Amino acid sequence: MVLTAVDCPASNGLNERLNQTLVNRIRCEINEQLNCSWPDIAKECTDEYKNTTHSVTKFSPNYLLHGVQSHIIPENLYTKSSLAKDRELAYKDSKRNHNINKSRIDKNRKNINFNIGDDVYVELGNRMNSGKLDSIRTGPLKIVDKMSNVIYKVNSGHRNKYEYVHINKLSPYFKL
Repeated sequence: MVLTAVDCPASNGLNERLNQTLVNRIRCEINEQLNCSWPDIAKECTDEYKNTTHSVTKFSPNYLLHGVQSHIIPENLYTKSSLAKDRELAYKDSKRNHNINKSRIDKNRKNINFNIGDDVYVELGNRMNSGKLDSIRTGPLKIVDKMSNVIYKVNSGHRNKYEYVHINKLSPYFKL
């Protein structure tokens, strides 16, 4: 099981990218088909996504997982190739793209280690329509548990309620 913070896309980029793509596609479908039911639109958009060639792997998810070519492109335009070789090529392309993105992100990264019991400030995020003078952080709050290298369980300060917070949203609290 992977724990992710709900308000921090960086905690699970693959999910967030898929969600963004599906939401955009569903918006287009809803605008085109006013009389179609929500489950039909969701299934149609998901199927389209599975059969669309991915920009990094150069293959569709359906082909890489099940060996099934999509019917978006006529079959006579496909070149015959080995599924095993294509999977290996897709893995190499994904790994290369991951390393490029990782080095770009890590360039400006600051490593701060938080421990259980530390007091921290939690960033409130980009709240729309917030007042100019509203605080941008809340705290200090106490770290209760470390769920992973990037997700911390923080006491929210409201009757023993806890929040799962990505490390990017935490700032150390320094006592004077």
